[in-house]
Amino acid sequence: MSEWDAIGIGLVVRDISVLMDRYPAADEKLRAREIHESGGGPVPTALVTMARFGRKTAISALVGDDAVGRFLVEGLERENVDTSSIAVREGFVSQTSVIVVEHGRRTILEAPDGVGFPLTWDDVRGLPLDDCRALLLDARTVGVQIDAARRVRQAGGLVVLDCGHPRNGVDELLALTDVAIFSHTYPRALHGKDCDVKAFLRETLEKLPKGGPGIAGVTLGSNGCALTSRDVPLFRLSAPEVSALDTTGAGDVFHGAFVHAFLKTQSIVEAAGFANRAAARKCEGMTGRAPLPAEEALWAND
Repeated sequence: MSEWDAIGIGLVVRDISVLMDRYPAADEKLRAREIHESGGGPVPTALVTMARFGRKTAISALVGDDAVGRFLVEGLERENVDTSSIAVREGFVSQTSVIVVEHGRRTILEAPDGVGFPLTWDDVRGLPLDDCRALLLDARTVGVQIDAARRVRQAGGLVVLDCGHPRNGVDELLALTDVAIFSHTYPRALHGKDCDVKAFLRETLEKLPKGGPGIAGVTLGSNGCALTSRDVPLFRLSAPEVSALDTTGAGDVFHGAFVHAFLKTQSIVEAAGFANRAAARKCEGMTGRAPLPAEEALWAND
């Protein structure tokens, strides 16, 4: 049995979340209802979710030698995610996003030059790549992630990909990925808003390597999720009804909860149901790091 349940390589970013009664019009000044500062990013939020369920996790990422970088590292440490492989680079500016939240929707504003992520192999080699059950990736630094995925698969671990938008190198990563669950924004960017999810998942399955579980899925926001595998026909799960305040990070929580549950049950259907409920309950609170119910309460809904 591997010592580490899940490790990850991915973007870490500070989120400034502003809760509004409505989105402001041009030249308008409105008072915010709440303002929150939290850590964000798909891989770290998924790992935080797993750590909250008692999993042993670690991350490799890049931050600057600045106050934001220290905030991000300290936040992960408080959530019991090992940060010893986070690179602190002088001259690099730790990333910040501003998120405007209103009526359960969110609008994300990134840094002017986008989110840079110049991570190198030297930065990630400290991760226990040969001693983990799962590796979580976000296609933000594909060259390094491909090398890490090869190492993890050779050692018998699962490679899990979360990607919200098409990027160079995704197909190369898919060739090394066991579990690929995309945001609905990914197939829509490729094929338009009326894309055929079933056809997209069928295409994705064909790109995954033989010899693994071969799981492909799409998170569909308020419409739940759709998943399939080589052994399980396509199925859809409706999203549980909740009073949604902020959807930020719901897909990231889904990924972490799915990996946790799949490692536990080896059932794609049970894992999807657990993850679907965890993601929905996250939306009841502000930020991607909103509190989650106890694991037992999420299983009790089965």
